[in-house]
Amino acid sequence: MLKSILGVLLGCAAMFAFFFAVFSGAYLGVGTERVFQPDSYQASTLWLVIFGSVNFFGGIVAGLVCAAVSRSRRTCQILAFVVFMVGILSCIPALRDSGGPNVRAGDVSNMEAMQLVKMPNWIHLLAPALGAAGVLVISARKFRAAL
Repeated sequence: MLKSILGVLLGCAAMFAFFFAVFSGAYLGVGTERVFQPDSYQASTLWLVIFGSVNFFGGIVAGLVCAAVSRSRRTCQILAFVVFMVGILSCIPALRDSGGPNVRAGDVSNMEAMQLVKMPNWIHLLAPALGAAGVLVISARKFRAAL
């Protein structure tokens, strides 16, 4: 039981660390002008693709950590459910938000970008599913190889 709880917690922590590192690096690597649409805080198509990919691969990282710690496919399934539910709950404020500045002038810092970016509602709903899918894909693959 303790290994299962630890697996879920460490999986979530690994996913968070992965998100922070990759999104920060991607923002710096891609640059402000390619993250946003011109003169706007609306996310570009490139950033939406990066966002979706990072969510999926973050799920894979979380699933690998959870599987290594818990050694249980069922625990990985629970982690996938947790990732999905936390993702849905965290996107509710973003779905309700309609305010904020719409016009962007010049470069913005990484922290400002995370706070001000405007993403389409569908990506907020898709991201938790992609994260959970990453967990399920890697756990199915990992435990199939062990059989």
